[in-house]
Amino acid sequence: MSEKKKERILWFDEIGIEDVPLVGGKSASLGEMTRRTGVPVPYGFATTAEAYRYYIKANKLDEKIAEVLKELKDPNDTQTLQRVGTKIRSMIASAEMPRDLEEEIIEAYKKLAEKIGEKEPFVAVRSSATAEDLPDASFAGQQETYLNVHGTSEVVEKIKHCYASLFTDRAIFYRIQKGFDHMAVALSAVVQLMVYSKASGVMFTLDVATGDRSVVLIEAGYGLGEYVVQGKITPDEYYVRKTDLEIVKKNISKKTVQLVRLPTGGTKEVPVPPELQDKQVLTDEQIKELAKYAIEIEKHYGKPMDIEWALDERTNKLFILQARPETVWALKKVEVVEEKPAVTKERKVLVQGLPASPGIAVGRVHIIPTVDRINEFQKGEILVTEMTAPDWVPAMRKAAAIITNSGGMTCHAAIVSRELGIPCIVGTASRGTPATEVLKDGMMVTVDAKLGVVYEGILEEYAEKPEKV
Repeated sequence: MSEKKKERILWFDEIGIEDVPLVGGKSASLGEMTRRTGVPVPYGFATTAEAYRYYIKANKLDEKIAEVLKELKDPNDTQTLQRVGTKIRSMIASAEMPRDLEEEIIEAYKKLAEKIGEKEPFVAVRSSATAEDLPDASFAGQQETYLNVHGTSEVVEKIKHCYASLFTDRAIFYRIQKGFDHMAVALSAVVQLMVYSKASGVMFTLDVATGDRSVVLIEAGYGLGEYVVQGKITPDEYYVRKTDLEIVKKNISKKTVQLVRLPTGGTKEVPVPPELQDKQVLTDEQIKELAKYAIEIEKHYGKPMDIEWALDERTNKLFILQARPETVWALKKVEVVEEKPAVTKERKVLVQGLPASPGIAVGRVHIIPTVDRINEFQKGEILVTEMTAPDWVPAMRKAAAIITNSGGMTCHAAIVSRELGIPCIVGTASRGTPATEVLKDGMMVTVDAKLGVVYEGILEEYAEKPEKV
């Protein structure tokens, strides 16, 4: 075993992309950008896969976890999946952190504090699984992230919760689907200085709807970035041409809420001040600066990338929070798609939204308001909801198409639909009346997710095809 492999804590400037087996994709990528690019990344450290395995062994959890997993005969049985997941997470989170590992974590946190001259700095504690960010699939957000954490005991506690989140329902389901051994994956916790975000979001080094690699797509909302990723808001969209940094298109959305950090720790949802709701979140200069970073990151990795960013309220400085390979278009040949008018006269349009994952589907509407109702969803139905989250994946796999009220082109529903190859329209509330208010359970509709339009009934040309087209 190499010296590095035995380490239980590694700093960003000690790791690179070659260290995915030790610290997972997220941590390795942060190290890679810190060491080998010029983009600004908030500093931090990662607990290693070795630390996770030590924690599991010290508490004799491996046998107990394997035993509980035997109860899950079929991953599509969502009730058993939820029961098994809850039991395993509770066992891991309530176990004792071994004293020597706890001391190493506290020591590292204190070093981070010294580096910036603060006694107990605020940090983000993020999960980085050794199999989570492999380039063939992202299944956005399988493990947990904790924002605005401070104080040694809180950091240790959140690392334990990150460990437990290796067994979220969606992560268990995903590993079974992919054929990964549950005990062969491990978890690295990233402890990274917190950006006091007044704005944040996601960017892709291509147009996620068409695969066009000549542009950078930036999505921006106020406050912390979780609401953009989760699809709680429909963010602004900016398209920047790579060759000359020309902003070629902007879609400015109404942004009514934001997630903000609290001075004492934790986060809270607050309204966006009325005068800012319809305003462009970033200046044109900031949009171009972000695009420049995106181009540099893509050039370094040599492939299309999916990048999270934030704007700090204290310094007005932009930071890159993480970057991973884009997982959908990277594997496809791109066809150039001609723009077509969104509505044709002979078809009754019920709903319009953002075309997040192209394709056409016909089927019966099923509105699922909350995740605890996903058991009711049947294969081949059209899933309609406010917004999906990672726990919804079992139902999403069965859907002929997915329609949401909120979210942008880089939200959870959009990313997972593109991965699964399922037509998807998001952000219907930003283009008119929300889908959940217009569409009714049992209604037959035709979903054209290339144009972002839902038509009443089954259009004649698709009548022979009851599910995906």
